[in-house]
Amino acid sequence: MDSRSPIKERLDGPSLAALIRGGAKRVEVNRHQVDRLNVFPVPDGDTGTNLSLTLRACAEAIPDGEIRAGKVAMAAAKGALLGARGNSGVIFSQLFRGWAKALEDKESVSPLDWARAMEKGVEMAYKAVMKPVEGTILTVARAAAREALAASRPGSDLDQILTAAITAAQRALAKTPEQLPVLKEAGVVDAGGQGYLFFLEGCRQALRGEAVTTEASLFEKGAAAGAASRGEGPFEQGQDQYSAPEQFRYCTEFILKGRQLPLNGLRKSLESLGDCLLVVGDPEAAKIHIHTDHPGLVLEQALRHGDLHEIHINNMVEQAANRMAEQRENQTAKPLRAEREAAGDAGERRPIGVIAAAPSEGWARMFQEQGAAAVVDGGTSRNPSASDWLAAMEKAAVDFCLLLPNHPNLILAARQAAQIFGEDRAQVVATRHLPGGLAAMLAFDPRKSAGELQFAMAKAGQGTRCIEITRAVRDASLNGVAVSEGDLIGLLDDRLIAGGKELTEVVRSALAAAGDGWELVTLYQGEGADAAESESLIEEIERNCSGAEVERVATGQPLYPYIIGLE
Repeated sequence: MDSRSPIKERLDGPSLAALIRGGAKRVEVNRHQVDRLNVFPVPDGDTGTNLSLTLRACAEAIPDGEIRAGKVAMAAAKGALLGARGNSGVIFSQLFRGWAKALEDKESVSPLDWARAMEKGVEMAYKAVMKPVEGTILTVARAAAREALAASRPGSDLDQILTAAITAAQRALAKTPEQLPVLKEAGVVDAGGQGYLFFLEGCRQALRGEAVTTEASLFEKGAAAGAASRGEGPFEQGQDQYSAPEQFRYCTEFILKGRQLPLNGLRKSLESLGDCLLVVGDPEAAKIHIHTDHPGLVLEQALRHGDLHEIHINNMVEQAANRMAEQRENQTAKPLRAEREAAGDAGERRPIGVIAAAPSEGWARMFQEQGAAAVVDGGTSRNPSASDWLAAMEKAAVDFCLLLPNHPNLILAARQAAQIFGEDRAQVVATRHLPGGLAAMLAFDPRKSAGELQFAMAKAGQGTRCIEITRAVRDASLNGVAVSEGDLIGLLDDRLIAGGKELTEVVRSALAAAGDGWELVTLYQGEGADAAESESLIEEIERNCSGAEVERVATGQPLYPYIIGLE
């Protein structure tokens, strides 16, 4: 006899809240399992922690006693949106946003409602990134949503739908190393995808009235830690892990209506014509989205199955150029007007200002000395949420905010905050490390327009290279560098470049990889920096960077005793 609690045919507000809290709890108790799946052996790998904090904000935002399921869903989504931390947390919040939008008007949620909401969440999350990369949480969520919808037959209950989604998520997660080479090299699955799987499992445990459990992640037993880039996941220079270089020119969207539309057949017939393919809907109406070089062929394939409606074809290359031009125009006008209006206002309010993330008081002081209007705590293993960025923007007495994340894992949350605040009032300069952020800050000139500043600051940040020295938290072998737990490792622009027992040897290798021709080299001393070691490093830098001015600053960042900026 089944010992589970009876499964309700429909979920009211309290029942839906219980499932969300169950999912959040399972991610929380398994967060360290997810953290260990981060592809790089640095001490601040924190995908599980970021997802846990995002979902905690989501669960805590649900009002007690709310009986309407739609109200519960929307409150949870708002909590996730504001509480999102790290790149995976931001993607998760977008999944929640679409899911809640589909349930907004529901008094209660049927199994089919749940499945359709999952599908809507995937659609919104894919649109939230410029160009999705497969092998991430996005891939896992899409597979889960497809199977959930396929399982939504008459008579199906929510347990069956969640089970189908979980099974599909497990299969998709196991395939992520084949889709992203850095995961395969590391011997791990995608950490964000694992977190999403834990969330679904927690929802099912809550539905069944089971206790939330702690388990090993899918690949943990055989995982060889390490990969080609740091933080939450696989990053390429100038991109986040969910976006890839543009390969196809036309974004093509349309509605296809017909009878007994073969959704799986449509996917198979269209997938070879482009990427970022989404086919969502039911056998009578489906929404199709694809990036392709041949929109005509896509439409011809679809016409074989039904009638076309609401066709939209956009040239993404031209669109991006126009968007940048409009952005510069809009950003220029308002600050200049504000500057004129603020003239003679005793400097109480500025037309434009910078808000920077900093991991220590020393770094915060440096940004403030260079004119930052505000600093958010961007400390190691404490990624600021969108809400943290919003609070800083509200507090800063400026009309237009430029955000400096100074770390790849902070970029998406900063962008989400800027979107919430209003893109006519805030924009992100996507600095990926602290020396780059400081270089961008030095290029800040409040007499210039927002558009001019965004370009100048981004250019300054990109012209700086960053070496970070820390200790490996586990064994790893990648990029031709083998390290053991506890070894010193050197990262150059977020990539493992050197490892060993001797600090000067690691720094020498990293400097050699950085090349020469630098005019200014700065050694930033963090927690654990030793005076004698610092002197040796200064001498090593002077030997390897002849002709460069060498400076030393005590900045006190945690976990990374030495950071070297090269300009």
